[in-house]
Amino acid sequence: MKDKALFTFTLQSGSKQLVKGIQLLLLLINAIFLIYLMLVADQLEKIALLTFPFFSLLVISYALKNRKLTPIDPRSKLLLVLGLSFAINWLANFYWLPGIGMIGVTFLFVQAIRPITIYFYTDYIQINSFPTRSYTWKELDQVILRDQILTLNFANNRFIQHPILVERDFNPNPFNQFCLRHLEQIK
Repeated sequence: MKDKALFTFTLQSGSKQLVKGIQLLLLLINAIFLIYLMLVADQLEKIALLTFPFFSLLVISYALKNRKLTPIDPRSKLLLVLGLSFAINWLANFYWLPGIGMIGVTFLFVQAIRPITIYFYTDYIQINSFPTRSYTWKELDQVILRDQILTLNFANNRFIQHPILVERDFNPNPFNQFCLRHLEQIK
């Protein structure tokens, strides 16, 4: 059984507009190629086969829109659904390379927009980035939370410093004392 984190902080997200813009550009390119394939199709059946997987996934995702699966904004959720819709559409129509490519791009999009959380345990610190990283207390020289900025100073002179989201009445003193106590125990 995994022990419970004693302190948990979420990093403040920077602007995700560039990531969303790139995803939107890729979706527009997919839409252009889908429209092109529909225009050169000589039968109505081929057009239906080209578009059925895309629109069916859109309808299913709209039906399930009330479920809160990920903490992302509506625009990001729309970009995610469109990316998966195009991926499944390409795979269903045996366009393997664009389908696998859109799955990969959509996976990277989700990783880029999800919030990063840092967990502090008694034995180690875990950062749930992609991939998840864990650091023992021996690898750290100093950990300080001051003015809503978390600083992790490593023994190899590398450091991580980032603003975090904290509650308005959060007192950083117990956290700083917890970290100091663990750092002193290993020295």
